Amino acid sequence: MALRKPPPQDGQLELFSAVFTDIVTRDIQDAMEVPFLSLSKKPRVEPILYSSKGVDITVTGGAPYGIANIWDWDLIMWLLSQVREAIDKGHPVSRQIRFHRHAFLKSARRDAGGVQYRRLEDTIARLKNTNVVTTVRAADRRTVMFSWLEYVHIDRDDNGRLRDATVVLPEWLFEAVRDRTLILSLHPDYFLLTGGIERWLYRFIRKQAGNSITGWKWRLETLHERSGSTQRLSDFATAIRDIVRDGNLLDYELVLRKEEGQELLYAKRISPSAQKVPEVVPSAITQAQFLRLKTMTYEKAKALAPGYDIYSLEEDWRRATQKKGLVLNDPDAAFLAWCKKVAERPVKVVR
Repeated sequence: MALRKPPPQDGQLELFSAVFTDIVTRDIQDAMEVPFLSLSKKPRVEPILYSSKGVDITVTGGAPYGIANIWDWDLIMWLLSQVREAIDKGHPVSRQIRFHRHAFLKSARRDAGGVQYRRLEDTIARLKNTNVVTTVRAADRRTVMFSWLEYVHIDRDDNGRLRDATVVLPEWLFEAVRDRTLILSLHPDYFLLTGGIERWLYRFIRKQAGNSITGWKWRLETLHERSGSTQRLSDFATAIRDIVRDGNLLDYELVLRKEEGQELLYAKRISPSAQKVPEVVPSAITQAQFLRLKTMTYEKAKALAPGYDIYSLEEDWRRATQKKGLVLNDPDAAFLAWCKKVAERPVKVVR
């Protein structure tokens, strides 16, 4: 009996838990220089079509969700960063990833609450709803087809809101993050950028200009084409001018110049010595909001308070620390003590 060799993804996927904290945010280079995402928060159902120099991309996503946008991509970058961190630490990884809502929201520097939980679920729905057909990184005249999330399973809390999610990444993304040469780290303040074009422009420059301090330049028409923006070129150019007028884009210096009748955007990496970082002594409230816990602390907390939602306990602990104005020398020990105290509370019996 002749049997063909099974594909690499054949068989049951192992479950990988996303638990790492304080890690570098990574993105895949293939998604940073060509249009794969909507740049608007308004649902986009118009396909993204791009073809240039042998690279073809078609991105679709029907109503009611539309195509995944650049803010939705925060979740993909975070998941990829979790996988890369595990690889770097020598841990086993898988395309099937389970994560808690608080773990992502904290890392993406977003607030926690009902509104953000709903937005996270919408993000997952759009990523699952988005279909990609591309020749990017598909050798020998091949075309690959996939969704940003192949499979999604959601667990809910008592209020019906998303609590944990298990997702499966497509092989196209998983292959990229396993190859160190195909990923780049991003500035830690990237998640704080608010504009869609602003976010896209930073990722594009990060890929194209990299660490070069000599600079790089592009025609605004080229930027407009690469972005996949639905705006008219004139409106897109105005948005670029506004970004340049506001100053540096994170760790890149931006300048607009006219050469031979064309408007060009110049970008170059700001050398570390030239970056001015003000020394700010955080107040007790600021410290409570941004205390960092080690990954191992969460595992110890689960052992101290079995059955509890550790991330909810963390949120309560931060709120109490902020209210009391405490300055903690050892936040990990303080959080573990809090978990132990909560677990030891007597259970009230309601008759």
